[in-house]
Amino acid sequence: MSTVACAALITGAALLSAPVAIADAHHPDTPAASPAPTPVAATQPSAPTPSAAQLAEQMQAAVEASSPGTQVGIDITDTTTGAVLVGLNTGQQFYTASVVKLLIALDALNTQGWQPDSATADEVTQMLSASDDDIADALWDANGGNDIVTRMADLIGLPGTQPPSDPTEWGETLTTPADVVTIYHYITTRVPAPSRTLLLTALNHADRIAADGTDQFFGIPDALTPDTWAVKQGWMTLDTSTTLDTTGLVGTSAQPDRYAVVILTSQPADTDWATGGAALTAALAPVRSIL
Repeated sequence: MSTVACAALITGAALLSAPVAIADAHHPDTPAASPAPTPVAATQPSAPTPSAAQLAEQMQAAVEASSPGTQVGIDITDTTTGAVLVGLNTGQQFYTASVVKLLIALDALNTQGWQPDSATADEVTQMLSASDDDIADALWDANGGNDIVTRMADLIGLPGTQPPSDPTEWGETLTTPADVVTIYHYITTRVPAPSRTLLLTALNHADRIAADGTDQFFGIPDALTPDTWAVKQGWMTLDTSTTLDTTGLVGTSAQPDRYAVVILTSQPADTDWATGGAALTAALAPVRSIL
């Protein structure tokens, strides 16, 4: 196939106490010195936390500054509450590029009743961590191609996800930021162990250099703390556009899947992947303090 395979700043100032002079006990007529005034350092007002709409604007502006003419879709959701922290074009369709490998992997595991044999487990791990196109090709062909997307969209509930018009081009599957968040929610809440562990381990140990030689540490891996993410990136060049996607789960060691972070982009066709990826990394700067 031809597709190439994603604060409030409070400055606390302590009050400084000045020593107080005491009247000389041997000279009672000596007036007591007045206490020196205690200097009080000015407290800077708290910086207001940007609203969700402001964060979306800042993120979009960061992408545009790096890659003018880019269409952007963003969905950052708190998985514990379901609250959308940042949303922009959450229902707009974008190409998945290699993000569709999440669906290919889920379908392969579901076919085996979520108890994969060692060969399938190895293939899924390699396909996700290294974004291996050859394995994706083999699983796509073996398991029904476009039917994979249809089955998983029905199973998971993905209203904005549809198979590619060319059934040989899995990277041209269409999806929305909101649907990708739903995929991650499905993985963390409904996929049985050990398949859930297999998927999250592969995503948490994504290789910096993908199987095709691409540095896939743009967006989430470059912008956020390295040990608190599990990602699936996407990149693809067509005659009409360049696709760069960064998606994944971000959190703390205690709750590594606290936030689902999805940025999908359709960039101008002549955008190189380094430039396009840098735009996604820049987009995450405004939200570092809330993740």
